[in-house]
Amino acid sequence: MSIVCSLLGVTPAQIHVLRTKPALVNKLALVARIDLLRSHLDNLTKRMTSEQRGQFEASQAQFAASPAAKQADASVADARTALVPLGSIEKALSLEKSWHMLHYLLTGHADAGHAPGDLLLSGEELGEDVGYGPARLHDERKTSEFSRFLEGQDLARLRARTDFDAMDRAGVLYGLKQGLGSETERQMLHEEIALYFQLLRDYVRAMAEKGDGLMVWIS
Repeated sequence: MSIVCSLLGVTPAQIHVLRTKPALVNKLALVARIDLLRSHLDNLTKRMTSEQRGQFEASQAQFAASPAAKQADASVADARTALVPLGSIEKALSLEKSWHMLHYLLTGHADAGHAPGDLLLSGEELGEDVGYGPARLHDERKTSEFSRFLEGQDLARLRARTDFDAMDRAGVLYGLKQGLGSETERQMLHEEIALYFQLLRDYVRAMAEKGDGLMVWIS
């Protein structure tokens, strides 16, 4: 199973509420991930043929009738009710399993504590464990600083200093095939890094321009 990192833009007012009521943090992470998943599924179904869409919708309907699905829906509904005081919620960004490669390239390390590029593994911990520790908050100042840091990065330079063997030894390439000797495999990883770096840079820039902060969690 992949270890996934997600980011969510949060306003200063929302940060204040989350600090006052830390129990809302986990509910917010749940709703943000569910909304993102549903958005992905909507986009996926739009690209299906009529036959594929019919099969997919039938399987979804069968699952929705299961006790597990009903329990999950009840949990999400409860979370949405609790989150009403936060107002409108941003759409989250998932960096999927690529987040660890990005963190390593931005900091030169696989773990936390290496500013200024370590936002994905740092921040103010709030709430309970969401999978791999509590979610973490970054206020608008930290978000703006990280945005400026990302704007100063260059994809060509990131690519030039990418050392997949070193990343593998550092445990960054978990879940991937061993022995990345194939040029095709390495090219795919380069493309993955480029895609998710640009998504990260653009998302953080958009939140910084709004004067918002970020909530980050790994699940």
